[in-house]
Amino acid sequence: MSQYEVTTLKKGLQIIELLKEQNGLSLTEITKHLELSKTTAFRMLATLEEMGYVQKFQSRFEINHKMFCEHFERRIALDWVSLTTPYKVAKEIGESLYIGKMDGTNLVTVHAVLAPYKEPAREEIGNRSFIHQSALGKIILANLPSKTQSDILRKLNFTKATDHAFEDAHLFVHHLNVIQKQGYAFDDEERIVGIRCIAVPLFLEGEIIASIAIAAPAVRITKGKRSKIYLKLMEGSEKITREIESLR
Repeated sequence: MSQYEVTTLKKGLQIIELLKEQNGLSLTEITKHLELSKTTAFRMLATLEEMGYVQKFQSRFEINHKMFCEHFERRIALDWVSLTTPYKVAKEIGESLYIGKMDGTNLVTVHAVLAPYKEPAREEIGNRSFIHQSALGKIILANLPSKTQSDILRKLNFTKATDHAFEDAHLFVHHLNVIQKQGYAFDDEERIVGIRCIAVPLFLEGEIIASIAIAAPAVRITKGKRSKIYLKLMEGSEKITREIESLR
């Protein structure tokens, strides 16, 4: 041990590194991995959570990627924010619009447009969730090459954000097949209770690079309105692709 080593600090950093690698662990799992007592691990996690480096979902602790990557992601997101088409699409549909990109097993919001659809909702940009928990993430997964999709699904622990979310990996694969065939993903209060979401893929040169979605209270996205919203989103996706191509 170095004479300058601070044991407490080292343990805290070890927890952060472990959570980065494992993408979410329980208190018991953390104590086993790092050979810490439950009391020590709990105190460390409570401190890290209070400072914003770690966040807790149900019984699992996860790294707060936004804390580490916020400035980098916001800089990247400026390219999306500068596009004019998303504002037009959001205004035409009359609902909040989001653009998301995949980052490992996470879905990162790179653009958000809320009413009155004139400015980006910068407080939403950089937000993360597990990729299986939202329509934005599911439509990306459904359009990935089979091997890439399988590799990502193996890394997911299918943590549920709400009781409406999937927790069975086999059923989820079938769900992705349906999404790929129908061309859109539907989030029926799987991420946030009371909110529904419809997402479509955003392609560039034949490859999916992101997804776009509208989100609204469940009463405003009824079964009868899905097809209409889907068609408008697909039209909007194609227009966004054309705008991106014109800037290259």
